Amino acid sequence: MNYSSSVLALLFLFLTLSVKAQETHFTRSSIKVGVGLGGNDGETETGLGVVYLIGYQKNFGQNEKLRVSPNLLHGEFSSAGINDVRDQFYRTTSLGINAAYDLVRYKSVSLLINTGVFINYSRGLFGNGGEISNNSSAYFKTLYVGGNIGAGFRISPPASRFTYEIKPVNIGLGNKGFVLGYAMLGLDFKLTK
Repeated sequence: MNYSSSVLALLFLFLTLSVKAQETHFTRSSIKVGVGLGGNDGETETGLGVVYLIGYQKNFGQNEKLRVSPNLLHGEFSSAGINDVRDQFYRTTSLGINAAYDLVRYKSVSLLINTGVFINYSRGLFGNGGEISNNSSAYFKTLYVGGNIGAGFRISPPASRFTYEIKPVNIGLGNKGFVLGYAMLGLDFKLTK
């Protein structure tokens, strides 16, 4: 487990510890975190890897069905398991803003959709010097802009400080052939007054 995974695991553990107070009043704001698995394809890079999300979320409307969230998405990818591409190890960082809406809600469970825009910076290394057909390495960096869509389920008990999201469908499409698809588990930490 690398450093990023350890930090995120500790953050999830810390945030899921429940502390009871006499009376808790939540604001319409929360901190979002998430972790997922996915694949990325860009202008020159292709890989599988892990993505991490952190952001701030604001709820709108009487029933708080609409949410807007500026966020930072970080991914670490490699070509391990992909046979028809050159060895590559790279990272992506996306700064974006998303809007999510609960299409259907029953008690504390809802079916959600989301959409948004992003700017993504990918950088990394092609080759490791040990490939049979190519003994050299090369660095790359590419900037992308695009939009994304997603769908999943949200569990938000009214008296709980936490909201859970299971989003199996997340797709980002951008210029220069950029595609990012991933499944993500998320946690919202509701802020108190």
